[in-house]
Amino acid sequence: MSPRSYFVFTPLLTNTASGSLDFSNIVEPVRDPRSKVNFIQGAARAVNLKKKTVLCEATVVKSGVTESPRTLEEHRGTEEGPESRNQQPMQPYLEWEQGEMFEVPYDKLVIAVGAVSRTFGTPGVRENAMFFKDIGDAKRVKRRIRECFELAVLPSTTTEMRKWLLSFAIVGAGPTGIELAGSLRDFIYSDLMALYPSLSGIPKITLYDVAPKVLSMFDESLSRYAMETMKREGIDIKTSHHVKSLRWGAPGAPPPYHMDPKRCLTLTTEEDGELGVGMCVWVTGNAMPKFITESLDSVDELPTDSVHNIEGSSSAPADAEKASWTFKKAPKNGPLLVDGYLRVQLQNEKGQTAVLRDVFALGDNAMPENGAPPATAQATSQEAKWLADRLNKNDVGKTPPFSFRDLGTMAYIGNERALMQIPHNGDRGARNLLPEGIKGRTASLIWKTAYISMSISWRNKLRVAFRWMLNRFFGRDISRF
Repeated sequence: MSPRSYFVFTPLLTNTASGSLDFSNIVEPVRDPRSKVNFIQGAARAVNLKKKTVLCEATVVKSGVTESPRTLEEHRGTEEGPESRNQQPMQPYLEWEQGEMFEVPYDKLVIAVGAVSRTFGTPGVRENAMFFKDIGDAKRVKRRIRECFELAVLPSTTTEMRKWLLSFAIVGAGPTGIELAGSLRDFIYSDLMALYPSLSGIPKITLYDVAPKVLSMFDESLSRYAMETMKREGIDIKTSHHVKSLRWGAPGAPPPYHMDPKRCLTLTTEEDGELGVGMCVWVTGNAMPKFITESLDSVDELPTDSVHNIEGSSSAPADAEKASWTFKKAPKNGPLLVDGYLRVQLQNEKGQTAVLRDVFALGDNAMPENGAPPATAQATSQEAKWLADRLNKNDVGKTPPFSFRDLGTMAYIGNERALMQIPHNGDRGARNLLPEGIKGRTASLIWKTAYISMSISWRNKLRVAFRWMLNRFFGRDISRF
C-alpha cells in the first residue's frame, strides 16, 4: 500500500528538474503485469497492533498525490508543502479530498513511509518554499524557473525586479542541494541563456548552508574541490549562513505580504539581511511525517501475540500488559528505533523494551540501534533487499543482523563534473592503495554509469542513457508545463 502508484528513482530527480531527463524516465509503476503484488493506493492513518490491521485512507483523488492541484489558484501556496494540507485557509477548499476509510489486515507489516522536509520552524518556509522529494516537486521547480525567465523579459518588469526574479536560492548543501545547484547551472547557462540572450549575466544561483563547508560527509579535499569548482562555474556558495524567514514580496516592501507569483520572494538571512529571489528550494534535511510522530505514538494494548521478547526474556512478564506502552523512537529526530533485524520496538515507563516479531521499519523513518546507516537511497535499498530476503526465507533472527555496506558516495556538481568518495572500510592496506576519491569528468562518467545500472527496469535504463546522449546534440528539454 502506498499513497502513490509509482516508485521514483530519487538519485536522478534533479535531472528531471533541469530538463536533462523526462519525468517518466525515473518513474516505475507499482502495478506491473509481471509482478505478483496486490496494490492499494492509500495512505496509512493508524495501526492496531492487537488486531493486526492498518487503518487506511484512499488517495486516488488527492492534491499533492495527483499532479495538478484542484483548488483555487490563490490558495496553492500552502497546499503542496508537507503537513500543510489541513491548515487554514486550505481546509474549507479540500473537503472533497477526504478519501474512503478502510482496514487492511496484515501478517507482517513493513513501515517505510520515508520522511518530509525539515524546516526547523523557519517562518514562511512551509508555506512559500519549494521542497524536493517527489516528481511533483521537480515539476514545480522546473516550471517556476521558466516562469521567472518569462516574467523577467516582460517590458513592464523593472531592472531591479528582473535581477530578483532570476536569483535562485537553494537552502541545504548536502548531496541533493549540491546536485540540484549543479543541474540547474547546466540548464540555465547552457540552454536557457540561448533562448534569452537579453538576460545574459543576470541569472544567479546561490547555495546556502549553516555548516562551514558543503558536502560534510565527503573527504575534506573533495568538499573543497566541489566548492572551488562550483564557484568557478558561477554558483555562489554561502556557508555559515542562517536563514531567518521567507516571504512573498520585494525586499523592503511593507506588509501585508500576499502570495504573488508574478513577483519575487524575499529571503532573509542573519548575515546578509533581505534578499530578493525568484525561487527558494528547501533541501535541508529530514523530519518525520505525521504518521510516525502522531499515529505511531502510544499503544492502547500490548500485542502479546506479536511480542518476540521483553528485555531479552522469551515471554512477557505478567505485569507487562498493565504498563503503558509507546513506540520506541530516537530522541532527536523521532524515527522509529529498530533492532538489528529492523524489528519495531515498544517501550514503557518502567524502561522495558518489547521487540515485535511481525512489525518492521526501514528507510528514513527508521534508525537501527546497532548503528544507523546514512540517510541515502543506497542504505534504504540495502535494508529493503535484506529484509525481503529474510521474510522470504522466514529466518528473521536466525541470521546475522543487518549490516550496511558502504559502496561509496557520489555527487554531481555541474558542467559534466562530479565527485566520488571511495569507501575503505577500515582496511589499512586498501587505504594506502586507493585514493580518497575520484573527481572531475571521470567521476561524472562513473556517476552516469552507476545510476543507469541502478535504474530498476531495462526500459528506463535504456531511456536514461539515450536521453543523455540526445542532450549532447539537441540540448535539454526547455518546455514549460
